[in-house]
Formats: sequence, structure tokens, C-alpha cells
Amino acid sequence: MRAKDLAKITGGVLLGDPNLSAERFSIDSRRIGKGEVFVALKGERHDGHDFIRDAFKKGAVGAISERDLKPLPGKFLVKVPYSLEALRKVAEHKRSSFGGKVVGVAGSVGKTTTKDLIHHFLSSVARTFKSEGNLNSQIGLPLVLSNLDLEAEFAVLELGASRKGEVLKLTRLARPSIRVITALGEEHLETFGTLKDVIEGNGEIFHGFSEEDWAVLPYYARDYYRLPPDRVIYFGEGELKPDRVELTPEGTAFTLKGEKLLLPVLSLGAVENTLAAFGVLRALGMDWREFGGSLKSFRPPEGRMNVLKFEDFYLIDDTYNANPPSVRNAIRTLAQLKTSSKRIIVLGDMLELGEESSRLHAQVGAFIKAMGIDFAIFYGKETYHSYRELVRRGGKGAYSKDKKAVFEEMLKWLKDKNIILLKGSRGMRMETLIEEVRGAFKV
Repeated sequence: MRAKDLAKITGGVLLGDPNLSAERFSIDSRRIGKGEVFVALKGERHDGHDFIRDAFKKGAVGAISERDLKPLPGKFLVKVPYSLEALRKVAEHKRSSFGGKVVGVAGSVGKTTTKDLIHHFLSSVARTFKSEGNLNSQIGLPLVLSNLDLEAEFAVLELGASRKGEVLKLTRLARPSIRVITALGEEHLETFGTLKDVIEGNGEIFHGFSEEDWAVLPYYARDYYRLPPDRVIYFGEGELKPDRVELTPEGTAFTLKGEKLLLPVLSLGAVENTLAAFGVLRALGMDWREFGGSLKSFRPPEGRMNVLKFEDFYLIDDTYNANPPSVRNAIRTLAQLKTSSKRIIVLGDMLELGEESSRLHAQVGAFIKAMGIDFAIFYGKETYHSYRELVRRGGKGAYSKDKKAVFEEMLKWLKDKNIILLKGSRGMRMETLIEEVRGAFKV
């Protein structure tokens, strides 16, 4: 589109050359690409309008702004009442112009890995677009759709939420024809409310479900939603039920309908994500068996069960985020690893759990003991409840609010081919412990 088209789509006032190209959009002036349009948004800490000049100097061709600013020579600016609403209008326009199939992925855990697996499979047979990283929010998804590749045959989009109503808004924007729920469990209870609210909130992805659409969801969720039975594909049962799952530091092996598959990701949850992706292939009329071999070349997103091999020990980097279901998956994975060495978990707080936080953290401590983990190191405020419950049940562990002390405790276990898994909510920044290990071992 051109600048004058952008002004028409957003209902804004154009300042500058109307014939300049406006094809890609960004909300980060630090990473703006040459020829991109900078969308100035007001955030909690910063106001993007303060960085419009910087964006122009770094190569932005235009800007969407709530302020009446004169663009630099050879640039343009579209003045609008609300920049975020203008971004949504661009996203709606791009989505309406897209002629391919859209896959929407929601759920409590595993959205990004599932999205990347679907993209991994489909991109081997057709031009396929996907959401970058975890851009799945009320800002992230409009930005993704604004940059939608209109020449692609498939688009795989991630829909995230922290409260009811958010998946509904994203679904109305994305209008997926294949709708996936990866898993359901306790997440963002501080804003969602209850597990029932989480189930209903993620179920908003089925809003406007038509007779031509497909739903892909876990078998245990078969009674949660009213969907036409002939348009639902379940995983975890029937044709998409795995057998003989084996975990080693090299990855996860499993058998599906007699076919042996190897996933180079150390995670029981990633097996479920793979089955969900196979369900999408089935919805598209494709045979998952033709894609099984390509699993070997899949690489998980950073911070999601990545195995880091050191000379005398292994680290499992699952630091991207944490909530109760993802922590349980991580603990199960660690417990089922085939190894004669020690298994240690380093766990930071699970944030945004509201009034349920102390109870859910205590349950984690009990689960660590029940699964036979050799030692647990806890960091933060809320994980004290995990530590106390673990010790009460006779488990072994350590606790500190000081990350330096946590690192010192970790150092005691970095030997003898031990396996150490690190996990915590985004706000706990558990990845800094991995950086400390790399520094200490000069890797």
C-alpha cells in the first residue's frame, strides 16, 4: 500500500508524500527497519511519540501518530486519534486481503512451540507465514497481521490472553479456519479468576465457528465446548495417541501408530504440541506420516526446554515462563529422563496466580517430592511455599531470595553428568543464572 492508502484505511490525516510505500510496520524505534512505518504507541513506561524522530533517522519511511508532527523530508506521517486502533485497522485490512488458510493457536501452555511446529511442517510444502516470537497480545497480534505475507498459502498465528474476553478480540481479528487449543491449566489466575474462567477464556477461540472450520484440542477437553463432532480432531487419544515415550538428554522419542519418531526437544509437553500440529495437518487433508521425518530438524524456541551440554553436566533451559501446568510438565520430563546421574530443578516464582499462589506453589513442592527429583533449589518469594512443602514431605532442597546465593547452590551440582533444569516466570529472569554458568565455565 501507499501512504495515501494507509491514511484511508486508518481514517487519519496524511502529512507528507502520499505515494511513498507503506508495507511493513514496527512499534520499536530501536529496531526499526529501513522503509518501515513506525507506529507510536503510549506504554506504561515510555511514549512512542517521543521516538518518532529517532525512527525517521534510523530509516523509517513513515509514522502513525496521535501527535501533529511535521515529518522529515522524504517521509510521511498519518495523524490518528488512537494509534493502537489504527494498527488494528491495518491488521483488519491485511487479514481481509489474505486468501490463504489461517491457523489460530490458543491454550495455557505450549502455544509458541505448537505454532512453530505447525509452521515447520507446513513451510516444507508451501509458503507459510507465522507470528514472530510470542507476539500474541492485543498489541502483538495486530502488529503481526499488519505484516502478514499476502502471498503465503498458510498463516499460523498465536493468540494469548491473561483475562476473559482477550482471546475473543484476537479471534475476531485473526478469523482462523483451524482453531487449536494446546492445553488447559492454571494461568494468570490473578486476572483470569478461576480455572473455569481459563477454560472459558481460551474457548473464545471458537467464537464464530463455521461448518467449514476445524477444531483441534486435547481429548480431555472433549466435554468443555459445544462443537460439531465431525469438525473436531482430538489429540492424546485414538489416532493421535503416543506410545512408548522415552526421554534422554538427546531428545524425546515416541511411537505413533507403529511409527517411531524423534523430537529433538526434551519435553513431554512437546510431544503433546507435536500431536496438536499433526491434528492441524489432518484438518488440512495431509498425512502426518509424511512429515514425521522432518521432526529431527525442528529446533524449539529459545528458553523452552533447550538442552545445553557442558563437559560435566547438562542444563535444561526452560526459563522463558512458568505457570502450574508448564511446571508440572517440566518436572515430569526431568523425572522420566533416562540417567544414572542426579536430577535437580532450579525454580523461580510462578507469578500472577493471585490468591491461589501459596496453595499452587505448595502443590509444586509436593509434586517434586512425588516425582522423585533429587534436589530442588527455589528462588523468589512465593517458592518458599514450595520449599516448605517439599521439606515437610521429606524432600531435599534449598531456598533463597538472593539470586547470587541460588547460583552458589547450583555450582555444587554442576558435575558428574548431573541434569539441572531451570524454570520460572518471565519476571524472575531465570536465564541470568544460565548466563552466570556460561561465564563461570567460559562457554
